Amino acid sequence: MTVTSCIKYGLLCIAATLSTGAIAGTANASAELKRWLNHYVGNHPSVLAAQSAVDSAGYQLVAADKALFNPELELDAETAETDSAYVGLSQTIDWGDIRGARTERATSEKSAAQLAFESTRRDIATQLLAALADFHTTEALKTLAEQGNELMQRSARLAKQRFDAGDLGQVEVDLANLSYAQARFKLADAISAHARAEQNLIALTGSSSVSRPELSITFPAPDRDPGKVDKTVQQLPQMQEIIARVHAAQAQVKVRVGEKASKPTLAFRAGKEEQDTLLGVSFSVPLKVRNNFQAEVDAANAQMIQAEKESIDAYRRLKSRLEIAAVSYELSREAWQAWQRSGEGTLGEQIKLLERLWKAGEINTTDYLIQLTQALNTKASALEQRGRMWTDWSEWLLASGQIEQWLAMQAQDQKQ
Repeated sequence: MTVTSCIKYGLLCIAATLSTGAIAGTANASAELKRWLNHYVGNHPSVLAAQSAVDSAGYQLVAADKALFNPELELDAETAETDSAYVGLSQTIDWGDIRGARTERATSEKSAAQLAFESTRRDIATQLLAALADFHTTEALKTLAEQGNELMQRSARLAKQRFDAGDLGQVEVDLANLSYAQARFKLADAISAHARAEQNLIALTGSSSVSRPELSITFPAPDRDPGKVDKTVQQLPQMQEIIARVHAAQAQVKVRVGEKASKPTLAFRAGKEEQDTLLGVSFSVPLKVRNNFQAEVDAANAQMIQAEKESIDAYRRLKSRLEIAAVSYELSREAWQAWQRSGEGTLGEQIKLLERLWKAGEINTTDYLIQLTQALNTKASALEQRGRMWTDWSEWLLASGQIEQWLAMQAQDQKQ
């Protein structure tokens, strides 16, 4: 093997090792983020409240499936000229099948509660991801502001020294001091923004000592196939919950129709009067003369129509949300990747080069401060762009239903 071949082989081995390490690092970061997300989603009060709503809906289903009327026992005894006693047993009949309609309604309501629970989990997960992205973005901006403040402070100090030596004029010194003051203002704003982001994360997690995993993961390209949009929206738990609410409203109409139907009562009586044995049967039906309960049916029917129209509106909104989220995420992702390919690695060297040229007198103070400010602003814009990509990514995960893959661990635990 030649020397050149050995070098090429060695470089390939190094590249393969670095690639394997990067993949392993990304996988570890994804696993850590998933564990963090599942822990705080599962313990969030809103999620626990939604789970209690599911439990309540389950008990309501059990209650709805019970018989509507219990039998009635009647005892009567009388002592007069003749002694008499009898016992009676009566049962009101659910002629309109109210029990079946209530069970159907409760079943739909339980499904809606379960889907609302899933929606709540996803919403909280998205809020946590967005808050984590905001925390890391503001933290990076604060670090950059500290770096900029230090650079401007050093520039102002060096400008003063060169002014004392007669190398700079007062105008350039004043410009350096103004740039330093502006850097201090930016640092104060960055510290304040980071504090707000940290408090927002604490409010969501309920802990001030919470770990904050890095978002060092692979960000996939969004699937923007128009043929999949309708199916994706229909499968979202938010949409499924609304459909379940429509079914519950339809079942409520059946309940009202059943309540409108007559509820006859059948009774049997047996007893004695002196030496005679008495047997009797009675059948009673309420007369719907003063109130036929049609208004309740009409109201339930109107509520059903309202639920159906709201489901159409919700579908449109969810579809629009998905399309907007996909476009926003794709644009921010492409912008960040373009920055990574072109400018990310050169900015730090550019700042060092500017300072060397200024100290050597090859560029004047005005040009140095303008270019330094531009470099710092570009870096800040890049960090903000990365933060937007993170936020757009979390919004796309929610809008497309992809957030569920980050909650898979919790779903598996619940099944067990």
